[in-house]
Amino acid sequence: MDKVEHKHTFSDSIAAQRIYQQKLSSSAPASTNAGRRYNKARSSLYASGATRVDANTIDTMQQDRIAWQTLSQYLSLRLMQRRRSDSASYTNRALSLEERHTRYARTLSDKTNRLKVPPAAISDEISERSFKSIDPVTLELDNENIEDTSKLETDVHVIPLERLVERFNSNLTTGLTDDVVAHHHATYGKNKLTPSSPPSLIWMFIKQLIIGFNSVLWLATLFAFLSYKPFGDPDPDVANLALAGILVFVIVFNALFNFYQEVKSMKIVASFSKMQPSIATVKRNGIEMQLNAEELVPGDVIYIRLGDKIPADCRLISCDDLQVDTSQLTGESVPITCTVKCTDLNFMETTNLVFYSSLVVQGSGVGIVVNIGDATVLGQVGQMTRGSGGSEVTGLHREINRFVVFIILAAFTCVVLLWITWAAWLNISQTGYISVNGNVINSIGMVVCFIPEGLPAAVTLVLTIVAKRMYKQKVMVKSLVTIEVFNYVSVIATDKTGTLTMNQMSITALLWGTLGEFMVPIHSEYEQAITSKQEQGMIDRKRPSLTSTDVASALKDLILGACLCNNATKQSCITSSSGDANHNSEANTDDDETSSKLTQVIGDAADVALYNMCNEKCSVNIEQVKKMNPRINSVPFNSKNKFMITANLLAQTSNDNEMVLITLKGAPDFILSRCSTYKDDSDDEMLPMTDEFRATVQERQERLGESGYRVIAMIQQKMSKQQYDMMIEAYKTNKSYPQSTEQLSPDELDLNGLPSKDYCFVGMFALLDPARPEVPEAVLKARSAHIRVCMVTGDHPTTAATIAKKVNILSKEISIENGIDSFRIEDDNETQETLAHFVRNTHTLLESHIVGELTTTIDVKGIKSISVSKKKANIFKRLWNGFLFYLRDPNQVKHVKKLDIIPYGVVVTGSDIHSMDDHMWDWVLSHKEIVFARTSPEQKLRIVMEFSKRGEVIAVTGDGTNDAPALKQADLGVAMAAGTEVAKEAGDMILLDNNFSSIITAIEMGRLLSDNLKKVAIYLLPGGTWSEVIPVLVSTWMGIPLSLSLFLGVVFCMFNDIVNSLAMVSETAEQDIMSRPPAIRHKNHLVDWKLLVHAYLIMGNIECFTAFFCFFWYYASQDIPVSSIFFTYANYGTNPPINKTRDELTSILQTGQSIYYVALCIMQMFNLISTRTRYVSFFKHNPLFGKARNLTICIGVVFSSSVGLLITLVPWFNSVFKTKPVPVKYICPALGFGLGLFIFDEVRKFLVRRYPKSCLAKMAW
Repeated sequence: MDKVEHKHTFSDSIAAQRIYQQKLSSSAPASTNAGRRYNKARSSLYASGATRVDANTIDTMQQDRIAWQTLSQYLSLRLMQRRRSDSASYTNRALSLEERHTRYARTLSDKTNRLKVPPAAISDEISERSFKSIDPVTLELDNENIEDTSKLETDVHVIPLERLVERFNSNLTTGLTDDVVAHHHATYGKNKLTPSSPPSLIWMFIKQLIIGFNSVLWLATLFAFLSYKPFGDPDPDVANLALAGILVFVIVFNALFNFYQEVKSMKIVASFSKMQPSIATVKRNGIEMQLNAEELVPGDVIYIRLGDKIPADCRLISCDDLQVDTSQLTGESVPITCTVKCTDLNFMETTNLVFYSSLVVQGSGVGIVVNIGDATVLGQVGQMTRGSGGSEVTGLHREINRFVVFIILAAFTCVVLLWITWAAWLNISQTGYISVNGNVINSIGMVVCFIPEGLPAAVTLVLTIVAKRMYKQKVMVKSLVTIEVFNYVSVIATDKTGTLTMNQMSITALLWGTLGEFMVPIHSEYEQAITSKQEQGMIDRKRPSLTSTDVASALKDLILGACLCNNATKQSCITSSSGDANHNSEANTDDDETSSKLTQVIGDAADVALYNMCNEKCSVNIEQVKKMNPRINSVPFNSKNKFMITANLLAQTSNDNEMVLITLKGAPDFILSRCSTYKDDSDDEMLPMTDEFRATVQERQERLGESGYRVIAMIQQKMSKQQYDMMIEAYKTNKSYPQSTEQLSPDELDLNGLPSKDYCFVGMFALLDPARPEVPEAVLKARSAHIRVCMVTGDHPTTAATIAKKVNILSKEISIENGIDSFRIEDDNETQETLAHFVRNTHTLLESHIVGELTTTIDVKGIKSISVSKKKANIFKRLWNGFLFYLRDPNQVKHVKKLDIIPYGVVVTGSDIHSMDDHMWDWVLSHKEIVFARTSPEQKLRIVMEFSKRGEVIAVTGDGTNDAPALKQADLGVAMAAGTEVAKEAGDMILLDNNFSSIITAIEMGRLLSDNLKKVAIYLLPGGTWSEVIPVLVSTWMGIPLSLSLFLGVVFCMFNDIVNSLAMVSETAEQDIMSRPPAIRHKNHLVDWKLLVHAYLIMGNIECFTAFFCFFWYYASQDIPVSSIFFTYANYGTNPPINKTRDELTSILQTGQSIYYVALCIMQMFNLISTRTRYVSFFKHNPLFGKARNLTICIGVVFSSSVGLLITLVPWFNSVFKTKPVPVKYICPALGFGLGLFIFDEVRKFLVRRYPKSCLAKMAW
């Protein structure tokens, strides 16, 4: 009978089946059940893809979401099918209402026994509930009612927590022991996903053989073989066969080199990912500690906090307003509200499980690990889509594509001209001058000469070199191609704390009442050194300490509040020093342990400072205080609330009723309005809040802010435990009714039932976070590079402005001498209009403006707008648009005229941002120096969008969870290594040292990347293209012998130029690289008209003229005047007659071609040393010594010379490829012309530097 009852409980009644099926059917088309979420319908910035992924994983993540939906729907359908079969078997065995009442009472009894609830409470609960209104589905999903889990795919979300803990030999209080951990490691392995199979090395090599320029070279190789046979019949030239062999060798060599560099780049990116291991906070052996997430095993008890990335699949033990973003898996933009109770039999739909890679966007919790590694949902989903990733087309890819298209079009145009000339003229009027086979060979030469074979290898190599240099500067980029974005950055929007400052906060003073102050003793010489004379006048270190017998009650409350309203904790850390950057910490090495085992204070920087003050300065045992006054409720700090609340059950000192202390700490201007009383200076008396006292608090805050102090206020409220319980019960009752929550204002905060007003103001803490010593110089360097640095902080405007002045964001030359602007908003009651008054230095009125409407479109990256489907374009238009996609970015902001910058500073408060219209934004963003204070993450996102709207390329720093949308929206998201996992996922790069100056270094590296690629192009084009194409065209149109053979042209392109071009990518930055304005994305390209003019019309013509001069001089020395060469076509040597035999003319031609080749090599060496710099003189940037030393240039010159000697002196090459030794005197003019080219370019650079606004400077590449 019991068995029958059990089975029937699982299937319940037919009515329950219908309800359940309706709920499941409503969720089947989607990835989640709408009824299980308990989420309010609200907009969110945590869009799908809220984490920035590498370029080669975007498509994979989309496929993972599809796989998630597939698995979820599959499990739901299986559950539905099984439940239908159960329903058919037990339709005649429905439980009566009395039986259900008895069953439910038995369940409650079982619960009560475990929870030690008095039996009387059972009957009370039963009598209070109406069983007619009990949802059968709720009963079925109750953990205590499901005992038969054999029909489920997994039961970790359903079974009682005690059974789950027992299954993994864990303990919710102490965690796992070392022995169990070792056993689980042997059983389950490491907590890491098996990486997708790396791309086949053979396939990678094959792709390198056929992509890019190699595809064109294969076509040339095919025609080279054909020119030997059958085009060469009946007398095939073995040189054509050898040429084909050379081309094959070159293709394979290029493919091997590019293949090697690609593999090397993959290893570099993989090594970057290992530099930032994921850290998890766990409890083992009763000790809370941090360790590498890979060391987790099932059964580990982990702590989940705001900003963390879930390190494994976990079942929640407890949660405090916990919400997770699962968009990486499900694609849903709304965060999921978590619970500790099973809400769906489908484990992928229940809310008491959190899955690996989900991001915590709100609240905190404790969970027990149930799956790790490949056993996690992400691991299972990834197996369905493994190997299906794609590649992202970046700006650098498009620049290379443009260059490739230009080269192909130019080569195709020249080949067409050759064949038109041959078919329409030469084959008719000059029969026998150039045969079909000869024209094929000329076409091959034209194609080979036009292609800069060294460019693809140079691109990969320069990315690798720059990435390594950035790593040495503590900058980690997620994708190598991201580096090129730095070249365009025109605005940097940076946080203050931890980026501009050292993030080493210390409490310097405690203030209460109107005059009460306690100065925290300073022991550090450094902290003494940073206190200015102005600060000494305000903070008197001679005030009495806590050892005084007369201690104010407010001071005691401040210290107690600092202990209780504090989330900083001491933890053991067994990770390496590179892996503990995720949290603010102060670590001490235990004497008895190894250097890798540390005790750290982990938490927010302000919490750590309060912890250290209580522990070190006030000799308070915080852990003991927390234990004696346990926390029973809390609202964690976030950047929107700007405060934190805790409720603690105070230790009883007598037989009085239990009391609850509610403590709130946060920004004074945010929480002062919540107070109705305040503590007196010396007495325990609470006085009514007055406007005079508020003014006093604001004045003290302003004085501290002017000296760069951050101020945190603390308020409190005491009530009896009975009052507290009634308040919380009323809150839960109201929250259970939807009609109550719908009436809440969107701006009203959910405080978990804690009071929002009637607090007592206790006092304030003054915190000092000194500026990084290297930041002021870095800001000046950015300004010299025409980059504006904008501070965006949540601190008080006075504090923000003071720190901005210290780090030169508000400089003496601009803001302090010229003035700092601001604006005031007021409503005109008569006209019902809102006015904005623009003022300078707080008193000079500049303009009054009637506030209009803001027209900026809310277009957030990562959130795809739903548009009405349009009729598909025809196939040709789609192909054309697809082609253009690889040449230009369709999402690029259209060209807009940038704002005229005015030489003043401006300070804007976040509360005024919502009132700003387009005119006000134009006025604010036109300032040279800008500070935004008291901003929220949403306002930070708005600032980014407004900068982008005005054509600025903006880099944004962030470290918090709510900074992720702004990081994603910016052109370049810069996350901090000490920031949250959410921020690091959203950023394009991570500052490993959290230092602002590293951003400036990264920008310099980005500019160096662009410079070096331009130098490679400017080096390759004159000799490798122009000076080889011109001989073919001159020979075809002017009827002279070909001055450069195809073989020598191929050798020159493939060997001489490639090595030198690769040496060019190792160049260091020029001295003026950070004095130039940033590149403009739609104007500055890798190859533009300036570069082509310089490469072809200037350098190319000089080199070509020099090589022809040497060529014709040699002919003249052989008694062959120029008049006997030009326009002779097929009559060369006969009309006009030349006193030479055919063999002698052939030998002279081969020697002349070798002279042309060697002369071209010499000119390219001078071109190499000239194009090493764009504007700086060679003598200030020489390759032999100093900071600009680049010995690879010397190696390239030696290699090029060796190739020239080998080709012209070795007899085998002379016989097979028809080359000749070169008489030295005939290449001497090349030395003179080369020196002249070098001097000409030095003069050009001098004039560009001297006259930066001249036409010559505007034409400079």
